[in-house]
Amino acid sequence: MTTAGRTATVAGRTAPEARRATDRGGRRRTEIAEVAAAILREEGPAGVSHRTVARRVGCSLSLTTYYFESLDELLAEAGRINIGLWASRAEAVAEAAETEPAPTERDAITALVLRACLPEGSELLGHYLQLIAAGGAAPVSTSYRTGRDRLNGAVARVLRRVECTRPPELVIAVVDGAAVSALSEGRDVREDAGRLLGHIL
Repeated sequence: MTTAGRTATVAGRTAPEARRATDRGGRRRTEIAEVAAAILREEGPAGVSHRTVARRVGCSLSLTTYYFESLDELLAEAGRINIGLWASRAEAVAEAAETEPAPTERDAITALVLRACLPEGSELLGHYLQLIAAGGAAPVSTSYRTGRDRLNGAVARVLRRVECTRPPELVIAVVDGAAVSALSEGRDVREDAGRLLGHIL
């Protein structure tokens, strides 16, 4: 058989078999990381362990440690997924804003900025609890800090669309501060955040 006609083998498998195994492994690793990210959002870093992730995925403990040798590695990947989700949400808001007529009324502008900055639905309390807890878990806080530029960039696009020159870091800080204050005192988060945004937009 010529070299050109010979089927390549990798670790005893044909090349197509090796690719399929690699693809399956990649999907399994992604599934484990996404479950860890969901637990991180729901319970904070303390809720994430190889055992809790394996239980929710429905796989063996040894499989989670095969793909993520240490808990720090698993937490870091979960953090990257979460900050990516938040940045993607803000980017989607920015893309929609850039293809539609720019809002001119204060309430519409405020609503647009809030959509870029706040999680949807009733996840607000869990979102801020785990953000605060993340400060005590270095792998998570590092991932959040590293991914922050992407989130800031998306919010900056929204601000440009409404002709606001405030830096995105300031706008996000105002929203986050208002959210924590409202949650701690039993008030409506979006109402409080919108009211405070009205002073700077």
